[in-house]
Amino acid sequence: MPKAARPLTDYVVKSLTPAREQINWRGVSDGGCRGLLLRVSPRGEKAWAIRLTVNGKRVLHTIGAYPAVTLAEARTRAGGYLAASREGAAPSEIDARRSAESLTLTKAHALYVEAVKNGLRPQTITLKEGLFADHIMPLAGGRLLRKLRRADVMEVVEAVRAKGLAVQANRVFTELMAMLRWSEQKGFIAGVPTFHKFKTREQPRSRTLTDGEVGDVWEKVAGLGDLTRDFVRLLLITGQRRDDVRLMRWDEIDLDANLWTIPASRYKTRIDHCVPLSSPALGILRARRPENAIGYVLAGRDGKPFNGAASSMRRLREAVTGKGDFSLHDLRRTCRSGLSRLGVDAATAELVIGHTPQGIVRVYDRHARMVERIDALSRWAGFVLSVAGQRGPNVVVWKTS
Repeated sequence: MPKAARPLTDYVVKSLTPAREQINWRGVSDGGCRGLLLRVSPRGEKAWAIRLTVNGKRVLHTIGAYPAVTLAEARTRAGGYLAASREGAAPSEIDARRSAESLTLTKAHALYVEAVKNGLRPQTITLKEGLFADHIMPLAGGRLLRKLRRADVMEVVEAVRAKGLAVQANRVFTELMAMLRWSEQKGFIAGVPTFHKFKTREQPRSRTLTDGEVGDVWEKVAGLGDLTRDFVRLLLITGQRRDDVRLMRWDEIDLDANLWTIPASRYKTRIDHCVPLSSPALGILRARRPENAIGYVLAGRDGKPFNGAASSMRRLREAVTGKGDFSLHDLRRTCRSGLSRLGVDAATAELVIGHTPQGIVRVYDRHARMVERIDALSRWAGFVLSVAGQRGPNVVVWKTS
C-alpha cells in the first residue's frame, strides 16, 4: 500500500527547492487536499495544480503560481474544482465563470478579437475594433458581460440607427452577437439573447457616377492634397477595393512589368490578385516613388498608410457636379460598369476587379486573361482621362447617345 502524502505547510512550500539534476517539472502532493499538487520547475518556479476526474477523464489543471496563490487559497480553489467535477463541470469552466464575474464588454471584446484574429484579414480586425470603439464602447463598454440583456443590445444598436446609420447599425449588431456567441462558447455567459427580424433590411447600392462626375472627380480631387488625389485616382482607374489601394506597398509593385500583385495574405479571396497598371496608374506611382522605396505607397510623413478617406470624400462630394452622393465603393462599381460599356467581356471585367469565377467555371476555366485585362484597364483609364478633358496614350473617347 503506497505511503500517504503528508499535508503541506507554509514552511515546507516556501522551502521546497528543485531536486539535484532535475530536468522537468516535478509534483509534490498535498496530503491536506485530495488531488492538489505543488509543481516545482528545474529553475525553482512553483505553481499549484490539481489532478481530478471529470466525466471519466483524468484532468491536470493549473490553479496558479506560488506565492501569488497561497497554500490556503490553493486548497480552497481545489475544493471548488472537486465539488464541480462531481457535477461534470471541468476546471476550465469554473475559471471562465469566475472570470466572467468581473468581465466588462470592453475586456470581453478584446479577448474575442485576440482569439479569432488568426483566421481574419488585418482589415477585418481593424473593422471589428473600429465598430466597437466607435459605437459600442462609448455606451456599454463598462457594463458587465454577465449582466448584458437583450435590452442592452437593442439600446446600442438603436443609438447607431438614431444617427441615420442604418447599415452601420446592422454591422454593430452582428459584431455584438458574434462576441456574445463566442463568450457563450467560452463559458463566460450562460446564453445569448434572441432576436427576430431586428436588423434593418438593406438595399444593395446601385449608384454609379455619370461621365461628368467621373471627370469632375479626377479633376477636383487634385485640390485635396497629394495623398487624397493619388488614392482616389488609383481607386478610380484600377477598380480595386478601398483598403487594397490604401494598403498598397512598394514591394507589391513591379514598374518594369507594369504589374501590381496584391498578396493572398491581405486579399479577400485568399489568393494573389494581379492588377495590370495602365499608363496613368504608372504615372502616379512613378511620381510617388522615392529612392529605395519601401513600405506603403500611400504613406503619410509618419510612414503609416493613408487614413483620411472619410473627410476627403466629404469635401470631394461637395465639389463634384450633380448630387455628389457617391461613396468610395461606388468608384469601383463605376469602373466595373464602365468596362461593360467599353465592350469588355464579363469574364474579363470580373477578373479585373478581383471577383473569382463560381461553380463549375471556377473548376475548369483557369485562364488568367492577362492580355485582356491589360487592354481593359488601359481602355478604362483612357476613358477616364477623356471625360476629364485630358488626352494621352491609350485614350478611348466614349460617345454617349
